[in-house]
This record gives sequence, structure tokens and C-alpha cells, in this order.
Amino acid sequence: MSELLNQLKDEELDFTVRFTDTDGVYGEYEFLDIVLYQGSEYVVVSPLDADGYVDIFRIMYVNEKEIYVRVTDDETLDNVFEVFRIKNEDEFDFE
Repeated sequence: MSELLNQLKDEELDFTVRFTDTDGVYGEYEFLDIVLYQGSEYVVVSPLDADGYVDIFRIMYVNEKEIYVRVTDDETLDNVFEVFRIKNEDEFDFE
């Protein structure tokens, strides 16, 4: 299980996550979900200052450390977002 999920469980109702991606960019995000796509875990988050915008990061493990790689491939972004949308159609307004 991802360290991010463990962090969220420990923080009760605080769904703000903070991490630095592989490009060295630190961010604070509202956690939306973790989805599985083609055998990999992806975290879907929304920057705290961006209403209606999401970022998607692939969760990877290097030397037993969890890292977050920003997804830049349009096809992967679209497919992961579609999995997220279907999974959360009752939670969010996607129109």
C-alpha cells in the first residue's frame, strides 16, 4: 500500500497532502483519489489554489522509497482521469 494512503489514514479528516515530485517541485494539494491503471498506482490531486484543475502523479518506488512522477503523456492523463471520473461520478461534478 502506498505511503500516501497510510498518511491519509493517519490524518483523519485532513485531506491535504504535501510532497515534492521528481522534478523537485514542492506542492500542497487536496487529495482526491488513488486509482489503478495498467498495473500502476496514480494519485489524483488538486492544487490548493486551483479550482477544478487536477494533477496526476504516478506513484513509483525507487530503493524502497515512494516517489511521485508527474504524468505528462496526454494519453495516460486522459485514461487515468477517465478511470478517476468513472470511479468518482457520484462524488464530483464533472460537467
